Amino acid sequence: MYLLPLFLLAAGVNILLGLGAWPSVLAGNLQDPDSYMRLLRIEQGIRAGHLLTSVAGDQSGAGVMIEWSRLLDMLLWLLAAPLAPFIGWHKALFAAGVALGPLGVGFLGAVLAWAVEPFALRRYLWSAALAAAVLPGIMTIAVPGVVHYHVLLLAMIALTAGFTARAWRGDSWRGFLAGLSGGFAIWLTPETMPFVLMAYASLLLRWLREPNASVLFTTAAGCCDVLVLGLFIDPPAGGYFAPEVDRLSCVYAVMGLLFLAGSSVLTRLPNRSWRGPVGCIVLAVLFGVWVALFPGVMLGPYGILPPAEAQAFFGVIAEQMPVRGGDAAMFLFPGAAALAYALWRGARRQDRVQALLMPEMLKPRGDGRVIWLYLALCGAVALVLGAKFLLFVGFSTIFGAAMLPVALSQASVGLAGKPQLASLARVSILALALGVPELAAIAKASPTETAAPPARSYPSCKLRGIAPLLAQAAGQVVLAGPEDAPELLYRTQVKTVGSLFHHGITGYMRDRAAWRVAPGSAVPPEVAATGAAYVLFCPSPSRYLLVADLPKNTLWDALAAGTPPPWLKPAGSNEEGWTLYRITHSTD
Repeated sequence: MYLLPLFLLAAGVNILLGLGAWPSVLAGNLQDPDSYMRLLRIEQGIRAGHLLTSVAGDQSGAGVMIEWSRLLDMLLWLLAAPLAPFIGWHKALFAAGVALGPLGVGFLGAVLAWAVEPFALRRYLWSAALAAAVLPGIMTIAVPGVVHYHVLLLAMIALTAGFTARAWRGDSWRGFLAGLSGGFAIWLTPETMPFVLMAYASLLLRWLREPNASVLFTTAAGCCDVLVLGLFIDPPAGGYFAPEVDRLSCVYAVMGLLFLAGSSVLTRLPNRSWRGPVGCIVLAVLFGVWVALFPGVMLGPYGILPPAEAQAFFGVIAEQMPVRGGDAAMFLFPGAAALAYALWRGARRQDRVQALLMPEMLKPRGDGRVIWLYLALCGAVALVLGAKFLLFVGFSTIFGAAMLPVALSQASVGLAGKPQLASLARVSILALALGVPELAAIAKASPTETAAPPARSYPSCKLRGIAPLLAQAAGQVVLAGPEDAPELLYRTQVKTVGSLFHHGITGYMRDRAAWRVAPGSAVPPEVAATGAAYVLFCPSPSRYLLVADLPKNTLWDALAAGTPPPWLKPAGSNEEGWTLYRITHSTD
């Protein structure tokens, strides 16, 4: 089967490109706080006898609800289970998490190639798999040691789009599979929801021309089945009726039910001239009802928190920031190029080349041009989301990767009588699609000028060996940076004040306030409010982002200058540069 080599190609390239990171990962390190928190939540769930929605130990010991659904936790548990009897759950989960990266990229590469197969010559499908492994917009979220759903969500979007394309000609079974894959995509994370709905909306384009109500109904049935069953298995911490917009909840189960109800109405409309517009109006009204019931859905991440807290919280998370400067070529160029290509294909008249490349499913009544223009619209949405949030650059990147074999096929068919020119065109397409982002990434990594040496040397501040230093603080609350909390909880027995998870905004704001306070001669109320018995600090060459907007008189600045306030007493340090201070409520 042609998909297995493509899976191996993408997974193998991912492993090779991550060679620089593998030694650190194999030594027991992960790449980001979310990865530690993911494995910690699963491990705590195994001890509890069932997978959890919360992680104990954060928020000064109260625990924090993590917004992720437990679908990926189930997958990681299944991957780790065969190893657990031999190496224990802790190491088995770590191994499963590390394996997730190459497996996810391989799956993405194979699914992308399969999704665009109706639009391209099979001999060029390898380019989609290769692009999935090498383009920076995907590679940066697929480095070894990242244990998260970012790659899988892209694969699930591609899988849903592929089934939807194959359901175009009235294939109800493929429509049902599109519903299932879209439902699982939303269960994995609602970040997929806009693109799942856009895939389903493409079937409405067909509805305007042909009565395909049965396809829409089976698609809605598959999606609704998964969302309702998923909610039954994996409800939010607040229960089945908690309207969480950032994970699977009643919000999306209601969406699935309304979609099913609307498509059921479509099956009952007579085949008359007004059928198409009326059906679209029915679904649009039901969508409007859903948005009216859950308006926070349309606000995205900023609908979760009050504005002041959202600014304080998201302002320190790099992935929530827009793409800036030279990063645009690295992250947005593939999607922009694919958008231009889709517009070009949609604007062209139907000619011999288009007819040869157009799939049979799109040939009736000139649907090809409509589909290309609709693809361009979807690509534009993906591009705008990626430009606004670094977290979402993968959406436009997979659009670029998917269009690569299509463009190569176009060059081969259109220039079939001029083989040398066709070869030149294909090389040019590959150079643009893969070369421009890679050159931009190389340029960003290369120093443009010689930086002045720092006035002092700074330690590594790694947490890999932090456990001995914090052994004395076991069971106590330790004030540390919120970005360090997940790894501290993963590696030690301490409790932390706050972390970068928005359901734990209370703990995060307490942590933030403690670092920003002017220390004084007595324990400030902001520090006392954390319940911390210790403070953990490591100096860094750049000023801490949590205090960057304040004068240099904060607790962080005092510790960075080596002048701790009198209520902090050194309790130990290690070779990585970490110093543990004990909080005393007396200056004696």
